[in-house]
Amino acid sequence: MENLYCNENVTLKDEEEVFQWYLKSEGENSNGQFFLGNRYLNGIGTTKDEEKAFQWYLKSAEGGNSNGQLGLAHCYLIGIGIPKDEKKAFQWYLKSAEGGNSSGQLGLAHCNLVGIGTAEDKGKAFRWYLKSAEGGNSDGQFDLGNCYQDGIGTTKDKEKAFQWYLKSAEGGNNDGQFTIGNYYENGIGTTKDEEKAFQWYLKSAEGGNNAGQFTIGNYYENGIGTTKDEEKAFQWYLRSAEGNHINGQYILGNYYLNGIGTAKDEEKAFQWYLKSAEGGNTNGKLDLGFCYLNGIGTTKDEEKAFRWYLKLSEEGNSNGQLNLGNRYMYGSGTTKDIGKAFRWYLKSAEGGNGFGMYNIGYCYEYGIGTTKDEKKAFQWYSKSTEKGTSNRLFYKLGNCYLKGMGTEKDEEKALQCYLKSAEKGNSDGHFNVGYFYMNGIGTTKDEEKAFQWYLKSAEGGNSNGQLSLGNCYLNGIGTTKDEEKAFQWYLKSAEGGNINGQFNLGNRYLNGSGTTKDEEKAFQWYLKSAEGGNSFGMDHIGYCYENGIGTIKDDEKAFQWYLKSAEGGNRNGQHNLGNCYQEGIGTTKDYEKAFQSYLKSAEGGNTSGQLDLGNCYMNRIGTTKDEEKAFQWYLKSAEGGNIDGQFNLGNCYQEGIGTTKDEVKAFQWYLKSAEGGSDDGQFVIGHSYFNGIGTTKDEEKAFQWHLKSAESGNIDAQYNLGVHYMTGFGTAKDEEKALQCYLKSAERGHEIGQATIESFYRDEYQILTIKKYRNKLKQSADRKDNCLTLSKLPIKNFNGIEDLNVKNHSCSFCWQTNGCIEICKKNFRDFGRCHNCGNLNIRKNVCIVCEYLEMLYKGLHCNDGEFFFDMIIQMSEWSEEANKLQSWSWVDYSKLKDIEYLDKGGFGTVWKAEWIDMPKEPFDIYNCNQVALKKLNDSKEILKFFRELIINFRCRSKYVLPILGLTKDPKTMEYAIVLRYMKNGNLKNFLQQNKSLPWKERLWLLTSFISGLEHIHSKRYIHCDLHPGNLMITDAYDNLNFIRLGDLGFCRSVDDNKSSGMYGVLPYIAPEILKKDPYTQASDIYSVGIIMWVISTGKVPFSDRAYDLELALAIIGGCRPKINEDTPQCYVELMKKCWKKDPSERPKAEIIEDEVNKWIRDLTHKSDSENSLLFLKANQEMKKKNFESSSVETIHPDASLISKPLPLLPPTPSLQNYSLDCNNIDWNES
Repeated sequence: MENLYCNENVTLKDEEEVFQWYLKSEGENSNGQFFLGNRYLNGIGTTKDEEKAFQWYLKSAEGGNSNGQLGLAHCYLIGIGIPKDEKKAFQWYLKSAEGGNSSGQLGLAHCNLVGIGTAEDKGKAFRWYLKSAEGGNSDGQFDLGNCYQDGIGTTKDKEKAFQWYLKSAEGGNNDGQFTIGNYYENGIGTTKDEEKAFQWYLKSAEGGNNAGQFTIGNYYENGIGTTKDEEKAFQWYLRSAEGNHINGQYILGNYYLNGIGTAKDEEKAFQWYLKSAEGGNTNGKLDLGFCYLNGIGTTKDEEKAFRWYLKLSEEGNSNGQLNLGNRYMYGSGTTKDIGKAFRWYLKSAEGGNGFGMYNIGYCYEYGIGTTKDEKKAFQWYSKSTEKGTSNRLFYKLGNCYLKGMGTEKDEEKALQCYLKSAEKGNSDGHFNVGYFYMNGIGTTKDEEKAFQWYLKSAEGGNSNGQLSLGNCYLNGIGTTKDEEKAFQWYLKSAEGGNINGQFNLGNRYLNGSGTTKDEEKAFQWYLKSAEGGNSFGMDHIGYCYENGIGTIKDDEKAFQWYLKSAEGGNRNGQHNLGNCYQEGIGTTKDYEKAFQSYLKSAEGGNTSGQLDLGNCYMNRIGTTKDEEKAFQWYLKSAEGGNIDGQFNLGNCYQEGIGTTKDEVKAFQWYLKSAEGGSDDGQFVIGHSYFNGIGTTKDEEKAFQWHLKSAESGNIDAQYNLGVHYMTGFGTAKDEEKALQCYLKSAERGHEIGQATIESFYRDEYQILTIKKYRNKLKQSADRKDNCLTLSKLPIKNFNGIEDLNVKNHSCSFCWQTNGCIEICKKNFRDFGRCHNCGNLNIRKNVCIVCEYLEMLYKGLHCNDGEFFFDMIIQMSEWSEEANKLQSWSWVDYSKLKDIEYLDKGGFGTVWKAEWIDMPKEPFDIYNCNQVALKKLNDSKEILKFFRELIINFRCRSKYVLPILGLTKDPKTMEYAIVLRYMKNGNLKNFLQQNKSLPWKERLWLLTSFISGLEHIHSKRYIHCDLHPGNLMITDAYDNLNFIRLGDLGFCRSVDDNKSSGMYGVLPYIAPEILKKDPYTQASDIYSVGIIMWVISTGKVPFSDRAYDLELALAIIGGCRPKINEDTPQCYVELMKKCWKKDPSERPKAEIIEDEVNKWIRDLTHKSDSENSLLFLKANQEMKKKNFESSSVETIHPDASLISKPLPLLPPTPSLQNYSLDCNNIDWNES
């Protein structure tokens, strides 16, 4: 029963006076007696005295006062001032009630409800509550509402309950106000209205109702029926807590712990948890244990935590039992005991705790504190999900279905569990759902959905989700490719401690993907990943140390990290460890350990390991050679997608290594390798298409594959691409692109490419283009870019054709013989139509072909030097066959400086000069502006001079000493030919200065000389004066020497079969010429044979005897210079063919050229060929003899080394009188 209250309107100041007043009037009325009882009961205005209170209540009651009767009943009920007596209490409640006292009626109803002093009678209880309520008693109205709510003594009626609660509330009853708030909150007996609920709870709270205060706190906390306000929530929870509301105390602890609505204060949080716990609040006890466990707001004390969890557990609290199990599991606050841990988890689980069920499942799964039982584990995991208390429970159940643990494997059910876990906010669940959609596990593959779930997982802080999201952005999976976003998510994953994220972040920094390239940062993230146990990180750290990437190169550390990676089962690490053992990187070389490491890597599926294991079997590295096993491992590597393995497998099929030879299969594997990006595979596929090996021949496809391979940096392909462009095979012919390709291959070490560029330099082929692409051309700022110009000499016109004495020759215009038509005779230029080509010729726009032929004819029948020079210059410019270097120009003599005498020739002198404004093209090619001047001393010989120019003109070639132009000394009036200056002199002098010249260089000299001779022969000319003095040498770049054939003064046409006087250097004159037979091209070949001997020995032929009639006769008789015994046999055989006595048995120049070029190619590319070995052996013998230290060769004083008239042979009978000195002569000419 509640305390009794009276309606006295007095102040505390007057309470003693009022008491005295009631005491004086004690007998006057029953009301005074009632109030006097209240004073004694509550100690108001006097000392509290329950016995006197009882006496005064008794007097008032006996006087018929219903309030006194009520007070007296209360004393008997509780035992105030008299022993407790429920029956008397009931009797006095009855009297008070019958007297119409609503409070008495309320007390009587309560006695009937619970059977106090009378038999329990809920019907009577209801009727007295009704009377009390109808009498306006708010407590009666509240209790009547309870009767209607719970069907006490009447039928349940929520609407009537609501109405009586409302009356109670409106009457100021705070319990009624609280309850009516609850009715409005939940829509009980009325329409749900959270705002009205809030208002009634507020009135209840303001009236001091603890439950109302707690509820108003909750309303402010969650913004129910009012604006959310955590500070007001805190204030109401505080009132509730201070009113000993244990739930309020617990929530207040939470507010202080988390700083909600007030300053964070762990000590106050602890104090309120303590009060709540001491008040019996189970959550308070639970959190109090948590505070002791973690030292929150108090000193950490695991034993006290354990005791609070124990109290909770003994009370049957499943959360307490769960935490108590944890204490036993980890030995926290008590001795570790996994058996007890299991038992408490079991109690917690049996008590319905989802986490307890989860932990019991975990114990059964791993056999912790009990026997391992996956079926029971699954059952408990399944039960835990029924509670739905945590997203983690569904995640674990999903794992069971995924792995088939304790149940049948069911990927669809696994996905459903992961989905439920994800829907409840589990980031691991988000991740797994994304993984299932990514890989089509338990559902249809959907990369976009996978991306969305990875995104949720990542945003939830899941480092695996962040890693996978980075992968999606990096590869454009389910979203647009975005390397910067990929980098950002890898960074988050890495910072979250994910070792795979750290590894991938290292990759981004290493490759500059999505961020600035930074090898040091790459190294640091690889290191974190490695230190975290990531075997790939260990492998990459090893790679960084091995190659000095982002750190100082350290082979030993590289080895150690590869070893750790390998021991961690990483196949790449095992492969790289094998490399270390094979190459001795950071450790001692050990081929057997290398083999073992490759074997582990290969057996683990690493295609690179399989490749190198195949190499071990192929090359006997750490194991016995076994081509079949090599083939098998190459096959595995190839099937695993390794492009090098595919390439090697192609080699096996191509060569029949470890398997049957099969060019078609070889082609197919080469093709896979090529399509996978192998530049070697692309090269071989190009080669296969080019040659039709294993497939149909297709030059265009060959070109395309060589192009791909070349673009990938394959030097073989770069060279072959040059061949394509040079020859036009499979693409349009393009010499400039060909040169670029040859240069790329050469600069990267391709021997054939280097040899090709070397041959270009020696042939002076496309020198400007080569220099252009090598960027070696240095421009001179003060140098004018002069081009070759037309002659500066005025053209002297003739009066008519008759001036050229053409009576018995063909007309240079119409080419009619024995006379010309009048129009031809009248004017050389102004005629209507060309009779050669039939084209109209307007004014001076004469047909180039006709003009050229005209000038050629005039030049051959002219004695005027200036006119002749002008004509031949124009002829050189108009010739369709000539390039710029073969066009001659008139050289201003004043532009020739530092003129220096060099030598005297057959009909003139030779000088050296500097041409200060040499045109740019020859200057760039020759790399200097020095020229040679060949002056005509005797004007009587001018026709011979003209003849030599005409022959030079007709035989223009880069292999023939080039004429750059013509000039005239204004002082001496001597005409001069301007020639290229050959700085290394002639062959004789060059060989004397380079006695140990390697054979390859000697062959290059020979082939460059033969190329010039072959060109002259192709123009149907015979040189007639071949000897070392006419073979001029200079070098291209990198000291690459070559010969240019000079002095065509004695050159004659093959059609000119007239015999003439012998002229030249005797040892080089063919025997048939000595016998006065006509010159033939075979005569030149004889000279070639002697020059070959000079090239092989560096000596002068027959240097120890006079060049006289006796020698001439010996030569006719078959004697030849003695061949050096170290000369390669192939060279000897060709040389002997050249100097055969019978001209018809001598080879053509082109045959010699082809054979010598073959030797050069073999020396360059096939050093193990038979002929190459001969030349290489000859080089060694030459070094042994040390020509450089040998004495200077003695030349007989009558051995003339320059061309001059030779002695006439005596009549044939007289030859018998000569005694020949045949010492040091080789008579075996063939």
